[in-house]
Amino acid sequence: METTGLPRLTIELENKTAMDTALLVLGGRAPSPSWLSEFGSRGEVWAVDRGVEACRAAGIIPRRLVGDCDSASAESWRWAADNGVPVERYQSDKDLTDFQLALELFREKNKGRAKKIFLTGAWGGRFDHLWSLVLTFLNFSSPHVPFCIADEREGLVLLDGPANASFTFAERPKAVSLLSFSEECAGVSIAGVRWPLDGVALSRGFPYAISNRLGDGLAARVSCESGRLGFYWLWDERRIAS
Repeated sequence: METTGLPRLTIELENKTAMDTALLVLGGRAPSPSWLSEFGSRGEVWAVDRGVEACRAAGIIPRRLVGDCDSASAESWRWAADNGVPVERYQSDKDLTDFQLALELFREKNKGRAKKIFLTGAWGGRFDHLWSLVLTFLNFSSPHVPFCIADEREGLVLLDGPANASFTFAERPKAVSLLSFSEECAGVSIAGVRWPLDGVALSRGFPYAISNRLGDGLAARVSCESGRLGFYWLWDERRIAS
């Protein structure tokens, strides 16, 4: 059993070996300083361009800063440099996004050391940016495991079948949902929710992402025999702390 903790959520994966984690803080919607301070203290943190501002606000000194400095303030970049953060700065005119460059550099710096990858500062903003980011993350190859995109408002965990996972929430989320990121996810089940599933097939071409809700308890159990399945949750914005 491998256990991963996020603020207000515990994820347990059966038959999985524990891995070191890394968090990449991107330049989309910034996570709250309290959320990032709590989660970012648990492992290696990289800042990607404007993500350095979220790190600074949370009091987290990242392991490395990557980007072209076209969206973060020069003051935040100086803060990183003054705190001894290695800076990888690129020209604004380039073929790859800052996130794609950061992943390539991460792969180079972590050869042979497989890590589970988390992203924050990824939600919000332009759809084309989010689409590019999600596809890039989905195709980030072995030995690293693209696992989770989250902040205090919403989150997405990727499960590669065969997989069995439990999601235990500290409080009730507004909604949960399943998404197929493969042509087909076979043998998909979810329990502990108002509308359970048992051994069904979900397809990428016909997403069945109907908002589900937890049942009487605070835990959902999800399994998938094959394919890449996404488990998504959304918190009630009225209860989000700053």
